[in-house]
Amino acid sequence: MTASTSQAALAPGAPADGQSDGGPVGGALLMLCGIASFQMGASIAKDLFPLFGPLGMVGLRLWIAAIVLCALARPWRMVPDRATLWLIVQYGTVVCLMNMTFYLSLARLPLGIAVAIEFLGPLALALLGSRRPVDLLLVALAAAGLDLLLQPGAVLRGRGLDPLGVGFGLLAAASWAAYIVIGARVSRRIDATRATAIGLGVGALLLTPLAAATLPRIVSHPHAGLLAGLVAILSSAVPYTLEMLAMKRLHPRQYGILSSLDPAMAVVIGLVLLGEHPDPSQWTGILCIVLSSIIGIVIRQSGGQAAPPPAPDL
Repeated sequence: MTASTSQAALAPGAPADGQSDGGPVGGALLMLCGIASFQMGASIAKDLFPLFGPLGMVGLRLWIAAIVLCALARPWRMVPDRATLWLIVQYGTVVCLMNMTFYLSLARLPLGIAVAIEFLGPLALALLGSRRPVDLLLVALAAAGLDLLLQPGAVLRGRGLDPLGVGFGLLAAASWAAYIVIGARVSRRIDATRATAIGLGVGALLLTPLAAATLPRIVSHPHAGLLAGLVAILSSAVPYTLEMLAMKRLHPRQYGILSSLDPAMAVVIGLVLLGEHPDPSQWTGILCIVLSSIIGIVIRQSGGQAAPPPAPDL
């Protein structure tokens, strides 16, 4: 494999024909768009919790997103083989668990803090996959930022984060790590849109009772129903499709470090849309996390570096 194709080969599922398909830079842009979309959807969803509840909101959101994506992708036109279908079922189950635990955490914590705790999943995955000192430094910088965001000292003094919210956040973190691993495997077997449509369909079926319980409230509050539909598009259909596309261009370690923008984006959107004001130490934490992501991207994509060494054939 030549040096010109080595970067594409680092991403699981990179095209076999040698085309970069956007490469890691394209994957990074897809990730950023997905992160912004998800956090905007989460902020709208939090405002709907008093009406639908966090679990009802998850069920309603996944059903709407699954219907929209299935109508667009029509995944039944090409049924996956049994092994791929089983992977997609796992993917949909993890998506279901990740969203349930995240919304339960979000109901008890500010948006930025809930996302910061959930980020421990990809952060741990990035740490486990690190092989170079620079990666360990970047993970350490992101971890320092998370410490400033979470402020564990305040919790120990009895004032701060809701322990149950933190517990749900940690479960969401574990689910997110599993989502990354399983999603990368799925992306190598089937195109992103069809995989996301089927996966969300699986998650929606699992949450059918919760979604059905929201129907009377939608009838009595049609405006809230429309907002729930917007949440489904912003928080499910758009980001999961973009992330599946990004996974084809990024190594899981790159994905994990790039995902460190998630808490920063969440704090900013929580400030703008929900009026959740971080304190100075939390803003410092945001800066640490953003710097870790930017430095990681610059190191990997810097034009000043020598041509990248050839990657092994995959």
